[in-house]
Amino acid sequence: MPNPMPNVLVVDDSKMFLQVLVQSLEETVAGRIISAGSLEETRALLDQHEFAVAMLDLNLPDAPQGEVVDLVLEKGIPVIVFAGDCTDQTRERLWSKNIVDYVLKEGGESLRYAVRQARRVILNREIKVLVVEDSEMVRTMVAGLLRVHRFQVFEAANGREGLQVLNANPDIRLIITDYEMPEMDGIRFVRAVRARHPKEEMAIIGISSHELEYLSARFLKSGANDFLTKPFSSEEFYCRVSQNMDLLEYIQTIKDYSEKDYLTGLFNRRYLFAQGPSRIRKKQKKGDAVCLAMLDIDHFKKINDQYGHEMGDAVLRDLGEQLLRHFAHRGIAARLGGEEFCLLLDDDATSVTELLEEFRQEVAGTDFTCGGVRCSFSLSIGLCASAHLDMEAMLKNADEALYMAKNNGRNRLEIWNK
Repeated sequence: MPNPMPNVLVVDDSKMFLQVLVQSLEETVAGRIISAGSLEETRALLDQHEFAVAMLDLNLPDAPQGEVVDLVLEKGIPVIVFAGDCTDQTRERLWSKNIVDYVLKEGGESLRYAVRQARRVILNREIKVLVVEDSEMVRTMVAGLLRVHRFQVFEAANGREGLQVLNANPDIRLIITDYEMPEMDGIRFVRAVRARHPKEEMAIIGISSHELEYLSARFLKSGANDFLTKPFSSEEFYCRVSQNMDLLEYIQTIKDYSEKDYLTGLFNRRYLFAQGPSRIRKKQKKGDAVCLAMLDIDHFKKINDQYGHEMGDAVLRDLGEQLLRHFAHRGIAARLGGEEFCLLLDDDATSVTELLEEFRQEVAGTDFTCGGVRCSFSLSIGLCASAHLDMEAMLKNADEALYMAKNNGRNRLEIWNK
């Protein structure tokens, strides 16, 4: 089940600052923003709601010594602290409480930074991190820092153990690794990881107390994204981690723009034609057949003409969501353009035929609502299965089968079998 929309707690006695902060959060964070102006209001809200993260003013009229921070931390909620100023003593006191971050009220950029941090904490709940360090004390310390930011943390005592953890959890997005370790040191470990996981998919931060000046360069040249010298402060560690995670997110966003259809979330034509041929060849080299299906929404122009383009877009989005739910884990689901879609699936022809027929019936039997108007639609599907044809030929044959489905009354599946 998808995670429910998270609650974000915001506490500040300045109504103007609170208004600006809430507005910025609503524009940036996918969550429900709940605000308070005092310690007493905060206590009441904590009894009523669960929160994914809290953003707290350090000095409230009824809590001038930062009591609200302790109150919220006692509930196990990650805390970002706002302060008008911050002495070294106050800074050390705050970090000793295991807060997420503190932010000075210095203007717009500070506010935007705090909002990004709140968003990052919420996103971190779905992100796996691996800590590879032979010192149990250091490993526990680093893992603890990461858990404050709500990462899912895995631990390993050396490079070999790290590779085993990574094999079991290939969706790990960040690795923190020491240099000097038994069995496999950090440099060899990074090289082994990079042989399978490129920089755009996984970030690696090397850490070491070694005094060799060239060690950081060796880490970076071996494939690490960043390097930290021990001992390091919690504040610097968090800045490096957040920057690397933000960079991965930016890269993924750019990749999605180039590979995904903006309306449906499916892969686009460019991605299909870039990845499809090699995927087909790989399967066929093993002697396996590949299935390619063309799908077309019946009478789509009539839907646009009768209900408007807003309804047409809603139909496309709805179909995209259904295709992702049913087929994304089985191969490539793509939108070719307009109302035409393509599936490149790894299952055998018999299974794919059954899946497509069930899907066609499900789509035809489902109504959905857009702007208070109920609408339904159906699909015509053409399928080609082959253990030797290339993608161009399979597309042509599937398109012929789709043409047959249209000519034979629509809302049906036809299979190319010449």
